[in-house]
Amino acid sequence: MYFKQLTPTKAVMAKSRSAIIGRWICSGLVAFFTLLMTLGFDHWPYTEILYWSFAALLSWHFLFAQRRVLFDLERQLITTKLSSLYLLTQQVIPINHIAAFQIQRRLGQPHGYDLLIVMATQVTPLKFDYGNLPQMQELGKQLATFCQVPLLS
Repeated sequence: MYFKQLTPTKAVMAKSRSAIIGRWICSGLVAFFTLLMTLGFDHWPYTEILYWSFAALLSWHFLFAQRRVLFDLERQLITTKLSSLYLLTQQVIPINHIAAFQIQRRLGQPHGYDLLIVMATQVTPLKFDYGNLPQMQELGKQLATFCQVPLLS
């Protein structure tokens, strides 16, 4: 995901075009194979039909799944929504409660890094995003500048 500032007070985190296209291709292939398999379902045992129906269900959720992060400086909120065909979860983080953004090495991964939100009122920081070090440094700088919060590394 990359940071995109829409106005001086609003911004979003959006997926890259290649990630969206890749997700559509993978989901389309699974849906196509599922449709092909339905032609022979009358000869299949019920357990295999159940497996394919589960795979079809997951492919539809995978196709429509999206994470949307909205930054609103006017309301001083970061809103994270995770949805598929319906809203799965929503998290609202007040910007004025954020002490800092922090980049930390991911446990068990030598090249993986987490971008954390360190809250003034919480002991445990919130995991916000993950990736390699240059990605997290760039994203952390953009978020820290936009939200006017320090970046720790």
